[in-house]
Order: sequence, then structure tokens, then C-alpha cells
Amino acid sequence: MNIAVTDVRADSAEVLIERARSLVPALRQRSAQTNVDRRLPTETVEDFRRLELTRCLQPAMFGGWASNYRVFSKMLRALAHGCGSSAWVAAVHGEHSWVIGQFSEQAQRDVWSDNPLAVASASFPPTGAAERMPGGHRLNGKWSFASGCDYAQWILLNAAVKDGGSSQERLFLVPIGEVEIVDDWHVMGLAGTGSKSVLVKNVTVPDARSVSLHELKTGTGPGAAVHRENALYRTPRSLLASFSLSSVNVGLAERAVAEFIETTRTRESRGVRVGDLESVQLKIAEASVQAETAGMLVEQTIDRNIKTVEAGREVTTEQVAWTKRNSSHATQLSRMVVSTIFELAGGTALYASNPLQEIFRDTMAGTAHLSLAWHRTAPAYGQVRLGLPVDFDSL
Repeated sequence: MNIAVTDVRADSAEVLIERARSLVPALRQRSAQTNVDRRLPTETVEDFRRLELTRCLQPAMFGGWASNYRVFSKMLRALAHGCGSSAWVAAVHGEHSWVIGQFSEQAQRDVWSDNPLAVASASFPPTGAAERMPGGHRLNGKWSFASGCDYAQWILLNAAVKDGGSSQERLFLVPIGEVEIVDDWHVMGLAGTGSKSVLVKNVTVPDARSVSLHELKTGTGPGAAVHRENALYRTPRSLLASFSLSSVNVGLAERAVAEFIETTRTRESRGVRVGDLESVQLKIAEASVQAETAGMLVEQTIDRNIKTVEAGREVTTEQVAWTKRNSSHATQLSRMVVSTIFELAGGTALYASNPLQEIFRDTMAGTAHLSLAWHRTAPAYGQVRLGLPVDFDSL
């Protein structure tokens, strides 16, 4: 009976895209306050919970939709049409439910048995330290960019564990009450994500609440055996994770085009109807095709990667490098779209009341994420194609 319910939920998960679209007017209305407060409004967090948007990738055994990245990506693009910060936090919390689904069953029960709506923030740069001890690890250090930590019940922290002469990066699952949130998120874009730093002092994490990054990158974490019926939880993280944030950037680009077209239809400047200018028409064509290309690139890559895992085919280094290249290129296209539209709008875009200013700031922040940087992701694909050695775990 549980399997039948699971299948119904997963197969009907596209309803989450429509639910996200239904929130767009409210997210736009709240966006100014979201940026002032530097965190999501309580109403937005409650909407995400009520509509189960952060449960898209949560395992079915805990009441989640156990869906896939096709649905997740489109849902995030829809949310970005309302508020970039809100979409970003939904991306983070939603993706991390997938990550937790790759931990041990005990860890998953620790997170969701008492609170099925629990979500996790994270910080992946290994800036802290983990010391091996009997039954687990002791964590110390400071981690930054923990988006959505104000509303998270857990946090995922990456740290290097020394083992003799070598070290291994592991991801640790920690209750949010055991870390100190440092209010240092004062930024120009995506201000509402509340991506603050966290301090950790002598926190003990049991073995059941950690996995190696190698396991996540190869799809061999303990959760793969826990959720055997769903290929999502044996999918290497490198095949999908970058599309959480790049999908938000694509959604912002789509919105920028739509916003400009809507206002330009009736806009006049110095007695001239702006829409009659051929230069404007050409720029709209250019920006719109770039936004559509970015969207198609994201969708095509996600589809191919899902089919690879579902068919049981080997995930190659080239496919991972191709994935990273594509998510990064979609991000760069999105940045170009928003820059083009912002410049095309002229002086009117400088007003804080113009949505294009917020879209521009959020895009500049969102496309600056290190995992999406072209100079960091693209060379590996060229190296693979040229027959040069590339370490799978480095991707």
C-alpha cells in the first residue's frame, strides 16, 4: 500500500509547479520587505510548508513527494518569477532533503520522524575541522553562506577529516540548535536569503549522521539502499545539484524579459514609443532566445542524467564535466539576459521601485556562486575531451 501511495505522489508532483506559480503575486508583494529584513517573511516560509514545496525531493517514507529534478527545477524557475531570494531558499532547503535522503536511515529518522516538515541549511566549503573520535566526529570552526539558516532545523557542514597522512571530506548533519548563527549577511543581492555564517564549537556528530563526499558524488551513500525503488537517491550529486541554483538564475532571466516586454508595450520616451525602435526589438529577440536556450539546456541535461541513472548506465567523468559545463553556461546566459534587459531599460531601471533593479542585483549575486563560475567549471570538460586526466571526485 505504501508503494502505491508513493507512486501516486511522485507521478503527480508536477502540481508543485502550479503551486509555485500561484505564489508569484504574494512573493512579489513581499520582496521589498524580504530584502530589508535579510530573511524570508514568516508568511513565505509558511506558504512553502503549506504547499509542500520544500518536500519535492524528500523521501516518500517520510511523507515527501520523492519526485525528480525535472519538477524541482521548473518549480524553482516559477518561484524566481516572484522573488529571487525566496526561490533561492526553496532551492537550498529542497535540495538538502534529497541530500539527507542519501544519509543513513537513522539520520533520516532523526530529522523527520518527529517533524516531517524539517529542512536543512548547509555550507559546503570545508572551512571547519572534524576530528575523529569513538562513535563519531567532533566539529569546530566557522562556515559561511548558510542560506535559509534562520528557518532550518538542521544544517549540513562539510569538513576534512584527517586519517593518517591523508584526508577525506565528509558532510555532517547537525541540529541547528547546536551551532551559533552569525548575523553577517549584508549584501547587494539575494539579501533575503539570510545566508549567514555559523560557528561550531566542540559539537559531537555520531557516525550515523555523516557521509563522505565521495559517496555523494558517486551515488553510493547509505540512502541508496534505504530507497532502492527510487533512482533519485542513488544519483551522483554532481549530476543534479548545480541545477538547484542555476534554475533560480534562469527563472530570474525569464522574468526580466517578461517584465521589460510588459512595460515597453505602452512606454514612451521623449515622445517616441519605445517599442517602435528596431534596436529595442532586436534586443528583446536576443535576450528572449538566450533565456529560452538556458531553460532548454537545463531541462535537456537533467533529462539525460536522470535517464542514465534509471537505466543503470555508468556515470562517466565526461558526463559529469558536461553537466557542470551546461549548468554554468545556462547561468552565464542568464546573466547576459538580465544585463541586456537592465541596460535596455535605461534610467528607469535605476529606481528602487522598478523590479528590474532587484532582478539585476539578485542575478549578479546568484551567478557569482563558485559552483556556477564558468572559469572554474568549463576547463574540466575541455580536459576530458582532450584526453587529459581529470579526477572524478574533483568535479
